Amino acid sequence: MNDNPNSQEQKLINHFTTVGDITAVEATDLYRIRSLTRRITTLRRLGLDIVSVPKRDALGQRYVRYYRADLVA
Repeated sequence: MNDNPNSQEQKLINHFTTVGDITAVEATDLYRIRSLTRRITTLRRLGLDIVSVPKRDALGQRYVRYYRADLVA
């Protein structure tokens, strides 16, 4: 992986470690990541076990919340 601590992948790894989960809207707002699914794919190829959980908000809009399986209690 890119050794740059400011890479989008490293930002996500740090986020999973400190917060635990993320959505595409959060990734865009916090880190300016436009394609979270692409970054998640990259992290999975690097060996991270990331779980995708489909959800619906109060208005019925669908979204996905991502978790690192090894950090979920």
